[in-house]
Amino acid sequence: MRKVNFAAFGGPDVLRLVDAEEPHAGPGQIRVAVRAAGVNPVDWRIREGQFQKAHPIELPAGVGLDASGVVDEVGEGVEGVKVGDHVFGEGSSTYAEFAVLSAWVHMPEGLTFEEAAGYPSVVETALRAIRQVGVRPGQTLLVSGASGGVGSAVLQIARDRGIAVIGTAEAANQNYLR
Repeated sequence: MRKVNFAAFGGPDVLRLVDAEEPHAGPGQIRVAVRAAGVNPVDWRIREGQFQKAHPIELPAGVGLDASGVVDEVGEGVEGVKVGDHVFGEGSSTYAEFAVLSAWVHMPEGLTFEEAAGYPSVVETALRAIRQVGVRPGQTLLVSGASGGVGSAVLQIARDRGIAVIGTAEAANQNYLR
């Protein structure tokens, strides 16, 4: 199997495409044949070593937290998913041919693998923000930067929960917000 990893902290120049052993799903996990991987700011922050004090990682380390793909291995205790299902979710070392996911959902009809891979971290961040703010149905939420990934997710989740939303964005993104 091939995957992207890094053996030293730094810029993009530390990334290498390497041959690696295939990972396997442990209890409560699934493995997917990766069709697309999400790219997030946290990926380069981890690669640069910005989180070493709070969340140390051993080197060499893989890259990526989000992926979509086809389930090819189901760990012990996992229910509701089977080999061959199309899913997307969060895991580790997702810039690879195979990745283990610890959180996932089935892909809705019409969603591409590329689109699905862009959702996990963005939606998780949006859900966390809504929880931390404590906004409730019937209240109004102002979302600055509402045309970005997290902002777009916050808008949709909040509206679905009965929260009125006001979104701001630069002029070039006004039609998108409408």
